Amino acid sequence: MKGLQRGAAILAGCATLLLGACATTTTTVYMPVAPTIKPSSLTPQPVILFNKQKNGRKLFTLNEEFPYCDAATGRVIVVPKWYVTDFASVPWFGQGVIDPQGPTARAAIIHDWLYAIGQPGKREEADDIFYRAMISFGVNEMQARTAYTAVRTGGEKGYGLKGDWTFIDPTRPDILQSPPFAKPGTGTVRVLSKCAGFRDLVMSGWKAYPEKVILPATPPPVTVKKMPYDGLVDGIFKKKDKPKS
Repeated sequence: MKGLQRGAAILAGCATLLLGACATTTTTVYMPVAPTIKPSSLTPQPVILFNKQKNGRKLFTLNEEFPYCDAATGRVIVVPKWYVTDFASVPWFGQGVIDPQGPTARAAIIHDWLYAIGQPGKREEADDIFYRAMISFGVNEMQARTAYTAVRTGGEKGYGLKGDWTFIDPTRPDILQSPPFAKPGTGTVRVLSKCAGFRDLVMSGWKAYPEKVILPATPPPVTVKKMPYDGLVDGIFKKKDKPKS
């Protein structure tokens, strides 16, 4: 009797374990939802590294337009998509203190662009804009002043070089793209007093260099002409294919 009771107890225990194993456990996991942010050129730009070098330095290219407004002059400067930069606005003797790919990089893109255009008599202003851009992008005063002094001292030879007017599609780095437009005489696309309205302008989706929209090729419509004997031919074939009763 005790053996039967012990067996029944074991079976009951096993049944409890099996039911527990089959039971479904629900765990609630709270996933953080990222806020929807409208894309803006005011945010740090997607800069793509690709496998090319210039004088031992890695080259980068912008994947989107990069607009900047200098509050002191009101100059709106827009660096176009696929423009090539090496962030190396700082001469070699200043790179021990300033990393060209460090905090000064965003301001260096603007500076490289102004140097590539090389507007006569505007090098000092380009260097001043570089300094103010570094400060506006959060570079500390010591680094900004060091970088500024370096370009003022040794940047003259790199101003307006023909070889710096370069554009490359990062998905095809071995193919040199034709410039999307002729080199302008100035790096300024418009002037806004104290940059008033600049943020709203960019957030509206405005583009300084609109890309050409390539429409898909649509084949011309096919026109079918009915000839007088079409009905006769159709009738012959229908009569021929009609099964015999």
